[in-house]
Amino acid sequence: MPPRTTSATLRGFTILELLIILALLTITASVGIPAYFARPAVTLDSAARLLAADMREVQNRAALYRLPLMVEFPEDGTGYRGVKENGEPLHSPYTDGPFVRVYPADAVFEGVRVLEVRAPRGNRVAFNPKGLAAATASIVLGFDGETRTIRIRKGSGLVEIDGLEDPWFDSGL
Repeated sequence: MPPRTTSATLRGFTILELLIILALLTITASVGIPAYFARPAVTLDSAARLLAADMREVQNRAALYRLPLMVEFPEDGTGYRGVKENGEPLHSPYTDGPFVRVYPADAVFEGVRVLEVRAPRGNRVAFNPKGLAAATASIVLGFDGETRTIRIRKGSGLVEIDGLEDPWFDSGL
């Protein structure tokens, strides 16, 4: 005959024990996540990668729709937006509104600034109807004394990011 087990050995977790564990995980996350994202390198690296991905999105749309499209950076350094050649905003692939990033409006990127845009069209990085960068351009992002430089190569439109903690490679897609 198999040995008998008592109900005490088959007992699982009680609701109270699960709630206590859940509360501890919540407290740990609420302290740890903001501390992690408060590191300048993490915030700035994330903002630079997002800008590179958005540049690629505008470039791909230029090729898809066969239109000259641009990424425009407002003078106040608070973010950027995708626009058509006439300045009309692009529709966002992520929301139901215009293709706009405003760093102060996003808690993760609050404090990130566009410090400098070096492009022939001033504050605009342009892509031709083939999706190729019309000219070499660079954008400098800053946060808490650190900077990252995003470069767009003329012709290919490949994007490079200088200063990242972890390497980043632009696949061209």
